Amino acid sequence: MEISLVRKRVRQCIEHAHTSAAARRDANREAAAAWERLLAQAAVPLVQQIAQVLKAEGQAFRVETPAGRVRLVSERSADDHIELALDTTGQVPVVVGAVNRTRGRERVSDEHILASSADERLLEFFTGVLGPFVER
Repeated sequence: MEISLVRKRVRQCIEHAHTSAAARRDANREAAAAWERLLAQAAVPLVQQIAQVLKAEGQAFRVETPAGRVRLVSERSADDHIELALDTTGQVPVVVGAVNRTRGRERVSDEHILASSADERLLEFFTGVLGPFVER
């Protein structure tokens, strides 16, 4: 095979990788800005409301807001929590709901990709995964 053809193809590959990386960085930056707005305006207030309702129902939960995340944590065990965060490690940034629980010595973790981060979808996610935390 001609070295000029090999060189041309390798250069095209490198150029495509640079272009793709720049586009992914831009998409991640835009998604992070949108996520920060959603976090402040919808997700954190929603999780605070959920915690208040749970507290009124005799279930002890608190809200934590580490950088770029919101977490509903059981007062019984800090290892038991439901968390929302933006995952920018893949090709496309996505909102991920992570559920971590302990059952005896066993730790159960599950992740849910939320296709939409609308208020109603966030509430649906929390009410869908909250059952095992409050069934005791």
